[in-house]
Amino acid sequence: MQRRLQVPWNPSAVSRLLITPGLPRHAWLLQAGVTLNFFGNGLVAPYLVIYLHFDRGIPLSLAALAVGSGGILATTSGLIVGALVDRFGPRTCLAFAMSSNAVAYAAYTQVHASWQAVAVGMAVGVGTGAYGPSVQALLSGFVHPEQRAAALSQQRMSAIVGLSLGGLASAALVAAGVPWVYTVLLLLDSATFLGFAILLMFLPNPHIVRSGASGGYRAALRDRRLRLLAVVSLVMVGAGIAPMLWILPAFARGIPGVAVGSIGLIYAVNTAVILLLQLQITRAADGRSPTLMLAIGAGIWTLAWGVVAITGSLLRGWFAVGALAGAMTVYAIGECIYTAVVTPTAAAVAPPLLRGRYLAVMGLAWQAGFMLGPPAAGALVSVQPLAFPLVAAATCALLALVLLSLGGHLWAGSSSVTTDVVKRT
Repeated sequence: MQRRLQVPWNPSAVSRLLITPGLPRHAWLLQAGVTLNFFGNGLVAPYLVIYLHFDRGIPLSLAALAVGSGGILATTSGLIVGALVDRFGPRTCLAFAMSSNAVAYAAYTQVHASWQAVAVGMAVGVGTGAYGPSVQALLSGFVHPEQRAAALSQQRMSAIVGLSLGGLASAALVAAGVPWVYTVLLLLDSATFLGFAILLMFLPNPHIVRSGASGGYRAALRDRRLRLLAVVSLVMVGAGIAPMLWILPAFARGIPGVAVGSIGLIYAVNTAVILLLQLQITRAADGRSPTLMLAIGAGIWTLAWGVVAITGSLLRGWFAVGALAGAMTVYAIGECIYTAVVTPTAAAVAPPLLRGRYLAVMGLAWQAGFMLGPPAAGALVSVQPLAFPLVAAATCALLALVLLSLGGHLWAGSSSVTTDVVKRT
């Protein structure tokens, strides 16, 4: 008698990969908006530089500069909105961010010159910089203090789901040969921003008032640990995350036999890996040396960029697509480590009354990495394509060595939770 193999299925265990139980209804509505927002980002992100370069005829280095130029205003708008949230409420600021980006991404369809692309890219930066502090403050106002870490983790899961679905949808549209496909993708992205802004009308507007004096940015920047962590984050974003997101598609497009439609699939694989591994890596990183974990992350990115370089020099067609998907999978593991370590470390070393400023400085480092990384990588691709992954690999390897040389207790520190009073209007 033949036995059938029984595969155990535990829905609750599977759901814990994606869903955090116990969040209130308003938090879940906000998570739906985050998913919609990042669905639009997934539609456009793999193809924006390709669109500007191949469809609008803008030189690759200038197309990359246009995309990265948003970081110039994002750094400023993020710091300003961080203060405006307490005055006008996070929902109002988030609605502004979504409306601003809806207009900006629609304006990309009218770009025909390099200066126009740069101007639109900077306009995108206004809403992008305002998004982070607004959505985090709004979500924090909807949950109890003990739920905040889980709620913010769920926010990342919602964003990854949206990115993955958006990448799959854009790949299908490009592969189907939809007329004016890049214009369609940009308008769909604009519609997702508007949809999120409309959804916000059904949510309350919590004002979060922190007890006691909060201090200022000057006090935060006197902490050497914060300065060093911000520099490490800037290098990792500039040499890893930003070029992998914005410039790798153009690099892949230059490999013979790599179809445009397959690029979206590569990004869908990447986000799927993050979706499956982020929570597990976050748990594994808990209690371990942040310096060591970031060194491991930088080392993993060195390997990923090495695979990209080998792919560009030796492989073609679907072999190249498979190798790039493998590189993106390896890179995703390093990105999970970065995400699990950087923000919690910044919060841990921050005094309670300066925690907002510490996190704003880290947001500034993130935006600076996106402002500097894509233009530099785009210039390398224009001069010598293989120089792009090789320089990125060398930068990540050097950072890993520097972190290992600094020792394991660089960011030792702890903090308590600031008391908040929440008023909903």
